[in-house]
Amino acid sequence: MSDKTLQRLPLALAALLACASAHADFVSSDGKARLSGFGTVGVSRSSTDEALFNAPGQGGGVDKSMGLEPDTKLGVQGSYSFTKTVSATAQVLTKYRADGSYQPEFEWAYAKWQALPSLSVRGGRMGAPFFMISDFRDVGYANTAIRPPLEVYGQVPVSSVDGADISYQTNLGSATVTGTLWGGATRSEYASALRGTSQGVTTASDPVEIRLKKMIGVNLQAEFDGGYALRLGHMQSRLTVNSNSVDSLIRTASGFGLGAVAADALVTQDTKATFTGIGASMDRDNVVMVAEFTKRRIGKGTVADTTGWYVLGGYRFGNLLPYVVVSKLKVDSVNSSAPLTLGPLRPTVLALQSTQYLAQRTTAVGLRWDALRNAAVKVQFDRISKPANSNGLFLVENPTVDADKSFQQAKKNINVISLAVDFVF
Repeated sequence: MSDKTLQRLPLALAALLACASAHADFVSSDGKARLSGFGTVGVSRSSTDEALFNAPGQGGGVDKSMGLEPDTKLGVQGSYSFTKTVSATAQVLTKYRADGSYQPEFEWAYAKWQALPSLSVRGGRMGAPFFMISDFRDVGYANTAIRPPLEVYGQVPVSSVDGADISYQTNLGSATVTGTLWGGATRSEYASALRGTSQGVTTASDPVEIRLKKMIGVNLQAEFDGGYALRLGHMQSRLTVNSNSVDSLIRTASGFGLGAVAADALVTQDTKATFTGIGASMDRDNVVMVAEFTKRRIGKGTVADTTGWYVLGGYRFGNLLPYVVVSKLKVDSVNSSAPLTLGPLRPTVLALQSTQYLAQRTTAVGLRWDALRNAAVKVQFDRISKPANSNGLFLVENPTVDADKSFQQAKKNINVISLAVDFVF
């Protein structure tokens, strides 16, 4: 176990203590206030020291040394009903962030008006509704696997949106159909993969800032008798990526009279971005199945166009649920290349752009054991295959140095073993 992991152990112990001592789902005597919580204490270990396994955007991860970083988290959620139709909800979540800390942040802080039994309006900070399990993607206890498949859920590195939505629910035959129109803006930090000094250029390790504005989306969800559900969602927005590494490189290129050329190759500023997803799930007669298919499209810049999908299947034997997950992420386009006119700076620009070579495929097998009424123990083995000329979703320290170039250029099969305890209280 690494020194970094040992430094994180107090958080894990605090989470376990909270689980052991808290009463499940506190409700005030008048029924207006409700408080609950959730968390995961998870450890993982990879079969390689060449790169770090992490959830995309995190400031670090695990290699051959065991670590808590990818999955450990703790959240508390509260709500208050002011009237029969007006309420407020807040959620504070602590998890491993892009700056390498477990900084608590408000994931949710919104007000809701139930205008009609079938019509609701919300405003404030809400969960970013990109996926089937967006509202509980961080609640490990509510999910079969240890983590949502990164090949799909790693494509959008934001988990909350500041804005508003309106939802309408109706019954069509045996189906309950919910339509949601939503909009807003958000920002998130994403761990920079380019660090160190190369070609006389010093690159910063500060996280990259991702901003999405003018977001507008629509989601349709249908729930059927017998445990079946379907979901379709689409979002479009304007994307800006702010990076100290890119700014430093452009300043260096400006010294050679190539600043405009470098900016054209590297800057992502107010460009159109869309994300589309379709999913289906079934939970019937002990059989659990979930599948999603997603596409990310970016107009211009160094953020790649990608396609991701996964299929999860499992079967319950009492309180045991073995499962298998197959998932894949494909890079459809990296959207830009380094012009030959960049001269000696071209290798560094290409290295920066290479961080978007994300293709990989994962086959995972796992077992969930519902050990207690409010706690589940999970073990999972991931076999991650990345093709040649790809970093996959791994974090490399500096793609301009030979060791990290070698990792990218070679085909790799990497194993990750994870153990987690998920709990709610």
